Amino acid sequence: MNEHQRKSGAYEDWNAVMRMLLHGDPEQKQIAFLKLNRLISGFLVSLQAWNSHDHWEDLQQTVLMKLVKSFCQGQLREAQAFVVYARTITRNEFFDFLKARGVQREGEEEVPDVPELVSLDKETVLIVRSAFSHLPEEQRRAIQAVYLEGHTYEEAAETTGIPLGSLKRYLRLGLGQLRLQLADVLKGQ
Repeated sequence: MNEHQRKSGAYEDWNAVMRMLLHGDPEQKQIAFLKLNRLISGFLVSLQAWNSHDHWEDLQQTVLMKLVKSFCQGQLREAQAFVVYARTITRNEFFDFLKARGVQREGEEEVPDVPELVSLDKETVLIVRSAFSHLPEEQRRAIQAVYLEGHTYEEAAETTGIPLGSLKRYLRLGLGQLRLQLADVLKGQ
């Protein structure tokens, strides 16, 4: 990790944040709580949950409780799975919230359920990691920041130092390369 990444917190260790929340001193718990709420809020922003802003705290608390429960049960073994899991839980809770109030977002169809956590065998994990490691550096950094750490495009551009337009291009190219490299793995799922 270079100096810029360390200072900017570009690569957050979410398992360490969860341990701080559960076992840290009061100041560490507060910091962990703020980091997790920021992550969850970012997902709510990406869901365009503007009309439900008054209920964000309730949604954040529900998501946080589910994250803590899953973490304590050992369901979040892979650090990279944490952000994906948090995003999925936030999305599901938000859509459940809307459904309970009889609200359907404009232009939105019924969203199919997504499994909360996909368990991959070690061979698949190694194949995915290998494919990821063969991407050019900029594409890896962009994908890491957006998809594994949960940053918005703007945050990812700031933390990685990659201009926003370039970041989006690297994401498109990198995901295309991964799709090609993992075609056989994806067919098998």
